Amino acid sequence: TERTLQILDLYAADPGPKTLKTISEQLHIPISSLYRIISCMQKYNYIVEEPFYPNYFKLGYKLSQFSSIAFSENDLIKLARPFMEELTQNSNQASQLCILSENYICTIDQYLPRSAITYISELGEKLPINVSASGKLLTALLPPQKQEAFLKRAEKVFRKNTPYTIIDLERLQEEFNKIRRQKYSTDVEEYAIGIGCIAVPIYHTSDTPVAAIGVTGPISFYRNTRNFDLMLENLRRVSKKLEDLLPNVL
Repeated sequence: TERTLQILDLYAADPGPKTLKTISEQLHIPISSLYRIISCMQKYNYIVEEPFYPNYFKLGYKLSQFSSIAFSENDLIKLARPFMEELTQNSNQASQLCILSENYICTIDQYLPRSAITYISELGEKLPINVSASGKLLTALLPPQKQEAFLKRAEKVFRKNTPYTIIDLERLQEEFNKIRRQKYSTDVEEYAIGIGCIAVPIYHTSDTPVAAIGVTGPISFYRNTRNFDLMLENLRRVSKKLEDLLPNVL
Protein backbone atom coordinates (compact mmCIF):
# COMPACT_ATOMS: atom_id res chain seq x y z
CA THR A 1 0.00 0.00 0.00
CA GLU A 2 0.98 3.67 -0.22
CA ARG A 3 1.46 3.83 3.55
CA THR A 4 3.91 0.92 3.44
CA LEU A 5 5.96 2.76 0.85
CA GLN A 6 5.83 5.91 2.97
CA ILE A 7 7.30 3.94 5.88
CA LEU A 8 10.08 2.58 3.67
CA ASP A 9 10.80 6.10 2.37
CA LEU A 10 11.02 7.33 5.97
CA TYR A 11 13.65 4.72 6.77
CA ALA A 12 15.49 5.44 3.53
CA ALA A 13 15.89 9.06 4.68
CA ASP A 14 16.80 8.08 8.26
CA PRO A 15 17.55 4.36 8.83
CA GLY A 16 17.76 4.62 12.64
CA PRO A 17 15.37 2.60 14.87
CA LYS A 18 11.98 4.27 15.46
CA THR A 19 8.96 3.78 17.74
CA LEU A 20 5.44 3.44 16.39
CA LYS A 21 4.66 6.82 17.92
CA THR A 22 7.50 8.49 16.00
CA ILE A 23 6.45 6.90 12.70
CA SER A 24 2.82 7.82 13.33
CA GLU A 25 3.64 11.44 14.08
CA GLN A 26 5.97 11.88 11.11
CA LEU A 27 3.69 10.20 8.55
CA HIS A 28 0.32 11.12 10.10
CA ILE A 29 -0.78 7.48 10.15
CA PRO A 30 -3.15 6.50 13.01
CA ILE A 31 -1.50 4.17 15.53
CA SER A 32 -4.17 1.48 15.02
CA SER A 33 -3.55 1.40 11.25
CA LEU A 34 0.22 1.65 11.69
CA TYR A 35 0.24 -1.31 14.09
CA ARG A 36 -1.40 -3.53 11.44
CA ILE A 37 1.02 -2.37 8.73
CA ILE A 38 4.12 -2.87 10.92
CA SER A 39 2.87 -6.31 12.04
CA CYS A 40 2.54 -7.35 8.40
CA MET A 41 5.99 -5.95 7.55
CA GLN A 42 7.44 -7.86 10.54
CA LYS A 43 5.82 -11.07 9.34
CA TYR A 44 7.71 -10.80 6.05
CA ASN A 45 10.91 -9.49 7.70
CA TYR A 46 10.80 -6.04 6.12
CA ILE A 47 10.76 -4.55 9.63
CA VAL A 48 12.27 -6.05 12.81
CA GLU A 49 12.37 -4.97 16.43
CA GLU A 50 15.74 -3.54 17.50
CA PRO A 51 17.24 -6.05 20.01
CA PHE A 52 19.06 -3.33 21.93
CA TYR A 53 16.00 -1.02 22.09
CA PRO A 54 12.66 -2.78 22.84
CA ASN A 55 9.67 -1.21 21.05
CA TYR A 56 11.96 0.39 18.48
CA PHE A 57 11.73 -0.89 14.92
CA LYS A 58 14.31 -0.95 12.12
CA LEU A 59 14.60 -2.30 8.57
CA GLY A 60 14.82 -6.08 8.39
CA TYR A 61 17.08 -8.44 6.50
CA LYS A 62 14.62 -8.87 3.60
CA LEU A 63 15.53 -5.43 2.30
CA SER A 64 19.21 -6.32 2.40
CA GLN A 65 18.39 -9.00 -0.19
CA PHE A 66 17.15 -6.28 -2.53
CA SER A 67 20.21 -4.25 -1.68
CA SER A 68 22.48 -7.12 -2.67
CA ILE A 69 20.73 -7.25 -6.04
CA ALA A 70 21.19 -3.51 -6.54
CA PHE A 71 24.75 -3.47 -5.24
CA SER A 72 27.08 -6.36 -6.02
CA GLU A 73 30.43 -6.72 -4.29
CA ASN A 74 31.73 -8.60 -7.33
CA ASP A 75 30.95 -5.68 -9.60
CA LEU A 76 32.68 -3.29 -7.22
CA ILE A 77 35.75 -5.56 -7.11
CA LYS A 78 35.90 -5.71 -10.92
CA LEU A 79 35.70 -1.92 -11.14
CA ALA A 80 38.23 -1.30 -8.38
CA ARG A 81 40.87 -3.87 -9.36
CA PRO A 82 42.61 -1.83 -12.12
CA PHE A 83 42.82 1.19 -9.82
CA MET A 84 44.19 -0.95 -7.00
CA GLU A 85 46.88 -2.32 -9.30
CA GLU A 86 47.80 1.24 -10.26
CA LEU A 87 47.98 2.37 -6.62
CA THR A 88 50.23 -0.55 -5.70
CA GLN A 89 52.53 -0.24 -8.70
CA ASN A 90 53.02 3.50 -8.14
CA SER A 91 53.66 3.26 -4.40
CA ASN A 92 54.85 -0.29 -3.68
CA GLN A 93 52.14 -0.45 -1.01
CA ALA A 94 49.43 -3.10 -0.74
CA SER A 95 45.99 -1.81 -1.78
CA GLN A 96 42.82 -3.11 -0.13
CA LEU A 97 39.08 -2.87 -0.67
CA CYS A 98 37.02 -3.29 2.51
CA ILE A 99 33.41 -3.36 3.71
CA LEU A 100 31.68 -3.63 7.08
CA SER A 101 30.47 -7.19 7.64
CA GLU A 102 28.56 -8.28 10.76
CA ASN A 103 30.59 -6.82 13.65
CA TYR A 104 33.83 -6.50 11.70
CA ILE A 105 35.66 -4.92 8.79
CA CYS A 106 36.32 -7.37 5.97
CA THR A 107 38.89 -7.22 3.14
CA ILE A 108 37.00 -8.22 -0.04
CA ASP A 109 39.91 -7.66 -2.42
CA GLN A 110 43.57 -6.69 -2.30
CA TYR A 111 46.53 -6.20 -4.60
CA LEU A 112 49.96 -6.93 -3.16
CA PRO A 113 53.32 -5.37 -4.05
CA ARG A 114 56.26 -7.46 -5.15
CA SER A 115 58.14 -6.77 -1.93
CA ALA A 116 56.78 -8.72 1.03
CA ILE A 117 54.87 -6.98 3.82
CA THR A 118 55.43 -8.61 7.20
CA TYR A 119 51.93 -8.09 8.62
CA ILE A 120 48.81 -7.68 6.50
CA SER A 121 45.22 -8.88 6.81
CA GLU A 122 44.34 -11.82 4.58
CA LEU A 123 41.79 -11.64 1.78
CA GLY A 124 38.36 -12.30 3.32
CA GLU A 125 39.70 -11.89 6.85
CA LYS A 126 37.39 -10.13 9.30
CA LEU A 127 39.06 -7.75 11.75
CA PRO A 128 37.77 -5.69 14.67
CA ILE A 129 37.08 -2.19 13.38
CA ASN A 130 39.36 -0.58 16.00
CA VAL A 131 42.55 -2.06 14.49
CA SER A 132 41.82 -0.94 10.93
CA ALA A 133 41.87 2.40 9.12
CA SER A 134 38.98 1.20 6.91
CA GLY A 135 37.08 -0.11 9.93
CA LYS A 136 37.34 3.18 11.79
CA LEU A 137 36.46 5.11 8.62
CA LEU A 138 33.28 3.21 7.73
CA THR A 139 32.11 3.18 11.34
CA ALA A 140 32.75 6.91 11.74
CA LEU A 141 30.63 7.64 8.66
CA LEU A 142 27.58 5.62 9.78
CA PRO A 143 24.48 7.65 10.75
CA PRO A 144 24.56 8.29 14.56
CA GLN A 145 21.85 5.84 15.62
CA LYS A 146 23.12 3.11 13.33
CA GLN A 147 26.67 3.71 14.57
CA GLU A 148 25.56 3.40 18.19
CA ALA A 149 23.82 0.08 17.55
CA PHE A 150 26.75 -1.22 15.49
CA LEU A 151 29.32 -0.30 18.15
CA LYS A 152 27.37 -2.12 20.85
CA ARG A 153 28.00 -5.29 18.87
CA ALA A 154 31.43 -4.45 17.47
CA GLU A 155 33.05 -3.47 20.76
CA LYS A 156 32.58 -7.04 22.01
CA VAL A 157 35.26 -8.16 19.55
CA PHE A 158 37.67 -5.22 19.98
CA ARG A 159 41.24 -6.23 20.59
CA LYS A 160 44.44 -4.39 21.44
CA ASN A 161 47.05 -5.47 18.90
CA THR A 162 49.70 -2.89 19.86
CA PRO A 163 50.24 -0.14 22.46
CA TYR A 164 48.82 2.29 19.87
CA THR A 165 45.51 0.49 19.31
CA ILE A 166 42.54 2.55 20.50
CA ILE A 167 40.19 0.37 22.52
CA ASP A 168 38.45 2.95 24.74
CA LEU A 169 35.10 4.05 23.26
CA GLU A 170 35.47 7.66 24.36
CA ARG A 171 38.85 7.98 22.64
CA LEU A 172 37.48 6.15 19.62
CA GLN A 173 34.62 8.66 19.35
CA GLU A 174 37.21 11.46 19.32
CA GLU A 175 38.92 9.60 16.46
CA PHE A 176 35.57 9.27 14.66
CA ASN A 177 34.98 13.02 14.95
CA LYS A 178 38.37 13.69 13.39
CA ILE A 179 37.70 11.19 10.59
CA ARG A 180 34.35 12.80 9.75
CA ARG A 181 36.05 16.19 9.48
CA GLN A 182 38.99 15.07 7.32
CA LYS A 183 37.13 12.43 5.23
CA TYR A 184 39.89 9.85 5.56
CA SER A 185 41.29 7.51 8.20
CA THR A 186 44.72 6.25 9.18
CA ASP A 187 46.18 3.30 11.03
CA VAL A 188 49.48 4.28 12.61
CA GLU A 189 50.87 1.00 13.96
CA GLU A 190 47.44 0.15 15.44
CA TYR A 191 47.15 -3.14 13.56
CA ALA A 192 50.83 -4.09 13.80
CA ILE A 193 54.08 -2.41 14.82
CA GLY A 194 55.89 -1.09 11.76
CA ILE A 195 52.75 -0.95 9.58
CA GLY A 196 50.67 2.06 8.50
CA CYS A 197 47.55 2.58 6.42
CA ILE A 198 45.37 5.29 4.81
CA ALA A 199 41.77 4.70 3.70
CA VAL A 200 39.10 6.82 2.00
CA PRO A 201 35.36 6.11 1.50
CA ILE A 202 33.55 5.04 -1.67
CA TYR A 203 29.94 6.21 -1.98
CA HIS A 204 27.23 4.78 -4.22
CA THR A 205 23.76 6.32 -3.98
CA SER A 206 23.42 7.36 -0.32
CA ASP A 207 25.20 9.43 2.30
CA THR A 208 26.69 6.26 3.81
CA PRO A 209 29.75 4.77 2.04
CA VAL A 210 29.46 1.27 0.62
CA ALA A 211 33.17 0.47 0.95
CA ALA A 212 36.60 1.85 1.73
CA ILE A 213 39.72 1.74 -0.43
CA GLY A 214 43.13 2.10 1.15
CA VAL A 215 46.81 1.27 1.03
CA THR A 216 49.02 -0.28 3.67
CA GLY A 217 52.74 -0.92 4.12
CA PRO A 218 55.87 -0.03 6.12
CA ILE A 219 55.25 2.84 8.55
CA SER A 220 58.17 4.88 7.19
CA PHE A 221 56.15 5.55 4.02
CA TYR A 222 53.32 7.13 6.03
CA ARG A 223 55.60 9.24 8.19
CA ASN A 224 56.97 10.95 5.10
CA THR A 225 54.70 13.98 4.60
CA ARG A 226 55.20 14.09 0.82
CA ASN A 227 54.41 10.39 0.43
CA PHE A 228 51.36 10.71 2.66
CA ASP A 229 49.90 13.75 0.88
CA LEU A 230 50.48 12.27 -2.57
CA MET A 231 48.93 8.94 -1.61
CA LEU A 232 45.90 10.62 -0.05
CA GLU A 233 45.43 12.65 -3.22
CA ASN A 234 45.67 9.49 -5.36
CA LEU A 235 43.22 7.59 -3.15
CA ARG A 236 40.69 10.41 -3.38
CA ARG A 237 41.12 10.52 -7.15
CA VAL A 238 40.51 6.78 -7.41
CA SER A 239 37.51 6.96 -5.08
CA LYS A 240 35.93 9.71 -7.17
CA LYS A 241 36.46 7.72 -10.39
CA LEU A 242 34.84 4.65 -8.82
CA GLU A 243 31.88 6.71 -7.62
CA ASP A 244 31.41 8.03 -11.15
CA LEU A 245 31.49 4.50 -12.58
CA LEU A 246 29.27 2.73 -10.01
CA PRO A 247 25.87 4.09 -11.14
CA ASN A 248 26.55 2.81 -14.66
CA VAL A 249 27.19 -0.75 -13.47
CA LEU A 250 25.27 -1.37 -10.27
